[in-house]
Amino acid sequence: MVLILLCVLALLPLASYLAYLAKTLPPSVTQVTTSCGTFRGRHINGGYSFKGMPYAAPPVGPLRKVLGQEDCLFINVWTPSLQPTARLSVMVWIHGGFLHMLSGGEPGYSPTEKLAVDTQIVYVSFNYRLNAFGFMALNMLREGSPSNTSGNYGFMDQIAALKWVQKNIQVFGGDPEKVTIFGQSSGGTSVWTMMMSPLAKGLFRAAVDMSGSYVYKATLEQAESDNLLFLQKTDCSDLSCLRRLPVTDVLKAIPWQEFPSWAADDLTDLPIKGHFVGPVAVVDGYVLEAPPFEVWEKKGNYNDVPFVIGTTEQEADFSPLAENISLWTWGDYRWFVTDKLQSFSETLPTKALELYPSSTPCPTTDRCPERSYTTMVSDIRVTCPNSDLAQRAAEALDSPVYRYLVTHTPSGPVNVSGDLLPFPSRFSFHCLDTVAFFGGLEAALGKPLSDGDRSFQELITRHLVTFAKTGKMADEWPEYPAATALLSDQLSTVQSYSSARCQLWKENGLFAYAWIN
Repeated sequence: MVLILLCVLALLPLASYLAYLAKTLPPSVTQVTTSCGTFRGRHINGGYSFKGMPYAAPPVGPLRKVLGQEDCLFINVWTPSLQPTARLSVMVWIHGGFLHMLSGGEPGYSPTEKLAVDTQIVYVSFNYRLNAFGFMALNMLREGSPSNTSGNYGFMDQIAALKWVQKNIQVFGGDPEKVTIFGQSSGGTSVWTMMMSPLAKGLFRAAVDMSGSYVYKATLEQAESDNLLFLQKTDCSDLSCLRRLPVTDVLKAIPWQEFPSWAADDLTDLPIKGHFVGPVAVVDGYVLEAPPFEVWEKKGNYNDVPFVIGTTEQEADFSPLAENISLWTWGDYRWFVTDKLQSFSETLPTKALELYPSSTPCPTTDRCPERSYTTMVSDIRVTCPNSDLAQRAAEALDSPVYRYLVTHTPSGPVNVSGDLLPFPSRFSFHCLDTVAFFGGLEAALGKPLSDGDRSFQELITRHLVTFAKTGKMADEWPEYPAATALLSDQLSTVQSYSSARCQLWKENGLFAYAWIN
């Protein structure tokens, strides 16, 4: 009987065969047809997920125009409905990782079927080219480029993914006119880039930048000059040689240690005067026509959409440079602050210690010097520069701008036996907001959530979902600069967070040391 059935199927046209398969899919499997083909997904927890769908032709073989063969241009969708008439709001996630690493499917750092069902939103994530394969700027790579540019290939991938969403998301129950982009760390930087790029005009209606960088100061010519060191280390003298390089040789040639280094090895510590990390993303004149603030000032061709800018109070606590920081005494704290800041001015350490004293209230009974130090580092590197970004955005955009700071202290330290974080962070660490939103906080802590943890997780989820569905926050969260929302187990607001501290860092030129990429 089986043999007869196989023979009959072999005689069917391909279309009929595929139709037969579709009708015989198990209950937990479903399929959709997009502009790039037909794909199977799974139906679980009341929701649907489709992973690893191509959204653009891979840069391999004849399409290999730049470094490497990065066959990574895949997109994922999680949705509570496959009815095209559902027209649900859509949130497109852009992962972080310093534009060097990670992916759109990291456990605890990406959407789930449960999140889609609970929030009734369609979620999208995707991979884009990273590291040298996605961002190496070299004059030699301009050859054959229709835009006469190089670098920022990863951003071009992001734009291609957003175009795919516009073309296909209705198949997954989403509304292409209700797309919000959100990203964390370099994903937040990517969100801001998409807002400023004329190539992304009209591809989304709202944006959320979580702990991104506001530094865009490298021109294409400067980056191409800096990256000549990479070219020298490859021993290549022409483009064909570069394109033939194995992946391992490309990675070996990246200037991880030599200045200007691609390695962000000190961005979670107080800055060293005159020491800057080399740029990965650049102002190339194509993806970014000019530095973002200049684009705003000149009323250029950017996306004027509702904008949320968020950071966490102890961003630097996720990977502090001093490995023994959790054991510091207050004496250690004062010594490190003085040692690091005295090169900027003789009086700066004293002023800093006055604004970040040992008497600052601490929510735990231990590791309090660590909290003060990582708060100071975070204010310099992330929090104060992003408040400046929010101020400039509020002045430039007609759309509403919102600012938040996560102040929640989790009920325990991060569980380092997991793969998500490398340090037993104790306070409001980098990506706490993201991990909570994606439902990964319990896994990150390695224990059941406390009532406070759960309230925080529900709070940030509720407000981000409200923003994605309506383009604005609830009435309890005013627009910036009228208020900054402080997010813990409850929402409170302040008119200006740590204005005296931020003014100190701005007056002494430390905004120039904000996180980059």
